[in-house]
Amino acid sequence: MRTINILDEKVSNMIAAGEVVERPANMIKELLENSIDAKSTEISINIKNNNRYVKISDNGIGMSKEDLLLCIERHATSKISTKEDLFNIMTYGFRGEALSSISSVSKMTISSKDKDSEIGTMLTSLGGKITNIQEISRGVGTEIEVKDLFFNTPARLKFLRKEITEFRAIKDVVLLEALANPNVSITLLNDGKEVLRTSGRGMKNTILEIFGKSTLENLVSFPLGFLGNISLNRSNKDFIFIFINNRPVKSQLIENALIDGYYTKLMKGRYPFAILFLELDPKDVDVNVHPTKKIVKFSDEEYVYNYVYDEVNKKLFGDDDFIAPVIKPETNENFLNIKDFQKEVIQAEKISLDLSIPKEEKIEEKVVEKSFEEEKFIVNEPISEPKIQNITEEKTLEINKDFEKKEKNLKKIFANNEKIDTLEGRENEKIIEKTEEKYYKIIGQLNDTYILIERDNNLEIYDQHIIHERILYEKYKKAYYNKEISIQHLLVPIKFKVSNKERELVEENMETLKSFGFDIDFFEKNDILVRGIPNFKILCSIEELVKNIIEDLKNSKIKNSLLEESIIMTSCKGAIKANQKLSIEEMKILLDKLFEIEEYTCPHGRPILLKLSLRDIEKHFGRLGSK
Repeated sequence: MRTINILDEKVSNMIAAGEVVERPANMIKELLENSIDAKSTEISINIKNNNRYVKISDNGIGMSKEDLLLCIERHATSKISTKEDLFNIMTYGFRGEALSSISSVSKMTISSKDKDSEIGTMLTSLGGKITNIQEISRGVGTEIEVKDLFFNTPARLKFLRKEITEFRAIKDVVLLEALANPNVSITLLNDGKEVLRTSGRGMKNTILEIFGKSTLENLVSFPLGFLGNISLNRSNKDFIFIFINNRPVKSQLIENALIDGYYTKLMKGRYPFAILFLELDPKDVDVNVHPTKKIVKFSDEEYVYNYVYDEVNKKLFGDDDFIAPVIKPETNENFLNIKDFQKEVIQAEKISLDLSIPKEEKIEEKVVEKSFEEEKFIVNEPISEPKIQNITEEKTLEINKDFEKKEKNLKKIFANNEKIDTLEGRENEKIIEKTEEKYYKIIGQLNDTYILIERDNNLEIYDQHIIHERILYEKYKKAYYNKEISIQHLLVPIKFKVSNKERELVEENMETLKSFGFDIDFFEKNDILVRGIPNFKILCSIEELVKNIIEDLKNSKIKNSLLEESIIMTSCKGAIKANQKLSIEEMKILLDKLFEIEEYTCPHGRPILLKLSLRDIEKHFGRLGSK
């Protein structure tokens, strides 16, 4: 007796709908992307009836009567035609399942007209079956009305979440599509009330309209999009937006590359605000992994990771204006009123559509002024007359002669600590070059803990412990990854068992482990003997450390988390502490080394400095209007 049967088309459509239209937000995504693929510049979405009613209208290319009759059939699409097209997808849709799946679980009406038709057409369907078709008068474009979503699938309806939760998911979908398409005007309404609107006038305008002025001010552009400074950090990854060839996607690989690029610039458990756009050859990206097309695979994951990591790290390196928080006086200005918002929109309209933000363009009434030019520092200049002066050759030689004397003071500051890596052994030419780059005036020390300097019309406050901690961290990290760490031999070797595969890994990497400060031997078949370890403080047992390294070797990781934490802790313990009085010369040695490193957070991600600009000070004292 036969037990295998071909499913009825209606049943198979409802099964497919379960994958494509899992919840109302999935439906909105499919309809919105269809409108964008139709070259629409204006799209309106209206949600009602507990998110089970939606009307989406666009001014796209529209459909003829023949296309309208086919559009709700399964695998009916205008996006691809051959199997080769699957490897060169440049549109959002291509599977031909969206309208078919949506119509099979709802009561749907579609009206459309293309530029070649004299009159429009309206089609009505119930549960995927066409019930009516008629000619109507309308303009070019398409309008889709969906009623009673999941009316014939009560199980799916039963598992919908609360109305507010489902609508939040809808809003997130629209937000992503708006960011991906900054030149398309998108409006979202809930029961007739406007919730989100973008003008379609470029990326900066879109960011301003969605996230507000404060977010736009604290973003910096780079080749892959926008990065947020530390004031925009979040407790989760919800504000990491990733787009591959303009398609919103979720990618753990790219998220990891981004977060690693922020390494030591954000505190543990905090995540950046970022908008990333990657343009890759469609042949190197597989978007046909899941019907929702959110998940993508890359043909060369290592390349993608390194590409994102390098660009992020390059942008953040040495940018103290971007990393350091700025102290702002309290103000009664209200940037949320409609007049200010409109002013911001007008200003944003003037900005180029290019992702690169011109540095000379500034939003009106912006309080923080950031200098993107090469930093200039003034040594021993009066605060009241900030200026840039050239250092003569005679003055440079005098400074170089002082280095030896100043570095001797390190023995007093860092007694019983690791000595700061000094400029000894460097060529005079490099010393002169570095010296000429840095002009600043040390004002003094606050509470024997904070170093105050004047630089570029800013009052800057540095935490001396964090400065030295960062210096030591960079020194130890460089020594470790350059395989210059000495071996600390153990009085009694540590023995523990490993598996056959783990033993093979250790044998294969024996020379590498030795170069990193490990002296490891074997005892019997599966016993490891650890005779020596790297010469710095270890935060765990030696057995745990070695097993963790073996695990990293399995996963082909370069950086070992426990070793990294040990380097950080060694730096922290070895750094000078708060409430330790420093001379001007000692403070200068710390600052010079910090400016040479150009890293402005501690290894844990805390900022090294705070800034108060001259403009803010003058604004506080009412001096701006008197000039």
